[in-house]
Amino acid sequence: MKQLTCLTIASIALALKAFGGPEPLPSGKEMKEVAPAPECFNWSGFYIGAFGGYKHSVVDTTLDPTGDYNLFPLDQTNIRLHSADNLDADGGEVGGMVGYNFQWACWVLGVEADGGYMFLRDSFDSDTFANPILSDKSIQQAIRTNYLVTIGPRIGMAIGRWLPYATGGVAFGNVDYESRLHNVSTSGAGFYLSGDEQEDTNVGWFGGGGLQWAFTDHWSVRLQYEFIDLGDVSFNSPGSIPFADFSTHNRAELREHNFSFALMYKF
Repeated sequence: MKQLTCLTIASIALALKAFGGPEPLPSGKEMKEVAPAPECFNWSGFYIGAFGGYKHSVVDTTLDPTGDYNLFPLDQTNIRLHSADNLDADGGEVGGMVGYNFQWACWVLGVEADGGYMFLRDSFDSDTFANPILSDKSIQQAIRTNYLVTIGPRIGMAIGRWLPYATGGVAFGNVDYESRLHNVSTSGAGFYLSGDEQEDTNVGWFGGGGLQWAFTDHWSVRLQYEFIDLGDVSFNSPGSIPFADFSTHNRAELREHNFSFALMYKF
């Protein structure tokens, strides 16, 4: 009977201990509560915005004397050496965009269209230079581009209110190239020999990425970089009579490095 009483008391003590929970840790060794990871911001829905940016263009140019210039290889080489091999330039762009985002968990998938007016142009003038056999010449070349439109998807991962993303797609822009080779007399007076101006709307591609931050539930800002390739514009030009067979081939290829800042509103 005595053994049964002791066993009963021990069982009740164990039950009370279990009910009361684990013993507290010694002072200074309390378990620290782990803070939950911040929830990702909801980027889904339509949005619009405006942007401005800095542009650096890489413009490779070619002025190649053809036709009867092939009979004068020294002059042909000399004309090439006096032409511009590039018309790289810096400029700016202002414009706007519209887009839509779809969100799954913290992954953000979207599509965006941007359009802007560009201030990007450069020119070159060789001044008068002498040739080994033919008469003195001068060369003028210029590049201009006025607008750019990009359309493409983007993908990003929301981290709190931040959205790093990558983007790429199709680009549309104008490339206006002018190239002229003048014959110059000994008196300094010149007349048109060969050259033209051609403007094309080119279809190219772009790729890049950016970082966006939502400072309210509707407003956000972003920084973005894009590399854009708009291809080239080229044309052949005959010489003026009586030099029609002294022709030239002219070509300019345009690529851009675009950095922009945007203010955006999500509906």
